[in-house]
Amino acid sequence: MTKTLPTDDLATQHEQLGRAVTKIISDYAATLDSRKVTSSATPQDLLKIFDEPFPEQGIAAEEILARFTDEVLVHAMQVPSPRYFGQFNPTPLPIGVWADALTSVLNQNAGAWRNGPTSAMIEARVLRWLCELVGYGPESFGTLASGGTEANLIALKCARDRVHQTAVQTGLRSASGDLTVYASDQVHFSIERSVDILGLGRASLRKIPTGPDFHIQTDALRKQLDEDRKAGAIPCCIIGLAGATSTGVIDPLAELAQIAVENKCWYHVDAAYGGALAFSSRHREKLNGIALADSITFDPHKWMFVPFACGAVLVRDGGRILRDACDITPEYLNEDRGGADVEFDFFRYGQMGTRRFNSLKLWMALKFMGRQGYAAAMEKQIALTEYFARRIDELSDFNRMNDIETAVCCFRFLPLEYVSVPGGEQDRLQQKLQQEIERSGEAWIHTTVLNNRRVLRININSFLTERRHIDDLLELLVRTGKTVA
Repeated sequence: MTKTLPTDDLATQHEQLGRAVTKIISDYAATLDSRKVTSSATPQDLLKIFDEPFPEQGIAAEEILARFTDEVLVHAMQVPSPRYFGQFNPTPLPIGVWADALTSVLNQNAGAWRNGPTSAMIEARVLRWLCELVGYGPESFGTLASGGTEANLIALKCARDRVHQTAVQTGLRSASGDLTVYASDQVHFSIERSVDILGLGRASLRKIPTGPDFHIQTDALRKQLDEDRKAGAIPCCIIGLAGATSTGVIDPLAELAQIAVENKCWYHVDAAYGGALAFSSRHREKLNGIALADSITFDPHKWMFVPFACGAVLVRDGGRILRDACDITPEYLNEDRGGADVEFDFFRYGQMGTRRFNSLKLWMALKFMGRQGYAAAMEKQIALTEYFARRIDELSDFNRMNDIETAVCCFRFLPLEYVSVPGGEQDRLQQKLQQEIERSGEAWIHTTVLNNRRVLRININSFLTERRHIDDLLELLVRTGKTVA
């Protein structure tokens, strides 16, 4: 495969590159289980590898792909590995990976219908499926987003504009009081960032304490609402968590919905991770009350194994809510086309203008897996997490921190000699254990903070993970613990 100009035969270039890239991908997939999950390279090592001058002349595609294999792939975090137990970053479905390639070939601008007719129709269809999945009615609608961070921002803008209807044109200067947002202290960082971006200020976010089970304390929420209202503030939005990032727990969604009604404010559920429980008849009752939310964040690139990036925001009362919050018509798109296609101009429903055809990989993944396939995958992962939790409970040097509600388990490494040492020293022990495991490359776990103390956290998010991988992880934790304590 020699270097060719872009004007040379396009089909031949795709044929040659396709074969070469397919070989790289298939070889990679075949060796995932045996690969080290992490590279030993330091930032300085990688800076040296990629320290090169601006390319003045092109080189052959074979050389570029060789560099990918030798320098990019080997030093990447092996997120698709069955021994990756980190954030909500799953092994992507192969059909989703290749859907991304097809998306790039078509290179549709999914923002405006006339630039991406099929992309608009497919996006509308997958959004309908997601709305039905969470229990929304036929009037509901939504839009795809880059992920939960963007989806939460769009939802909070809808909440702000519902409470302060002139904010779109005049900003917040005409508000009769400070708009306040409420969520548990386990809320995702994007909520705090969103209230900042929307001009509410980070101090407008009230982080309500959680109980021993890490669910929001609804009594404390009611008390904070009363105090704020007496102080002249305007409750704007209550946020429930369905799969908190640190613990995977699910707030009492139905009760939060009632509190939102009582206080006449928007109710948003951040179900970026846990929303996929709706696939499972065994676990969907954990989401009881989610359909009462005004808006829902749902990330297919988490528990639906869709390649990054693919998030969504769903709105119970339909697209008009999103249009009121986001719609604007630039002169180059202001054409009277005499039809209803403007309804499928998705740039009108969120903040992105040019948009990738991300609905294709979601559509293909849903068609490939079906409801039953997704249910089986997540039920297996939850069962593996429960198995891990039972085994942790049997180990005297480890203490589990949370009940298993999704596929997340938090725990601490506390051998007897560390039980009475200062908390900071205990925290450093957790970090030391995590870092040693990371350096080994045998697995990857990470840490978070619960009750102001550092803890270890695993999330089983690969459909490749089997019980033998959990047994290996437990053995690795015990073995490494002996070296760091």
